[in-house]
Amino acid sequence: MPQQVYQLEEITVQTAYDTDIVIIDDDLMFCSMLADYLLSSDYLKCEVFLNGNDFLNNYKANDVRKIILDYEFNDGPDGLTILEKIKAINPLANVIIVSAQDNLEKAVETLRKGATDYFVKTNKTVFANVFCSLVKLREMEKNKLN
Repeated sequence: MPQQVYQLEEITVQTAYDTDIVIIDDDLMFCSMLADYLLSSDYLKCEVFLNGNDFLNNYKANDVRKIILDYEFNDGPDGLTILEKIKAINPLANVIIVSAQDNLEKAVETLRKGATDYFVKTNKTVFANVFCSLVKLREMEKNKLN
């Protein structure tokens, strides 16, 4: 009697996105430097949007990428409005606010609206602070899975 042979197929899990992080900021120089820092620190790939509307046009509730969002934009809605729209689509979204504004009231308001962290761009350690926040979020996700 011939034996049946079962062949295991390799399963590849693919995410819908090629990037780990989304940066939404109209300051292209800041975006480039932050993206380079994150790529060199932990090989985190970033996608950059220069305004919130461009990002929101294709944002879906199942998007698990971490979002780094500027507070002030030259054109279009401000970061707080974009944050509220992101949270309406995906209440579990992780959004880190970066701003040139060292304003405690704005920081507190963004945190109340669901931001994960708030960092001031003019601080020399802003890139390291953002990176540490991303690492913290990754560790929290690992602990949820265990």
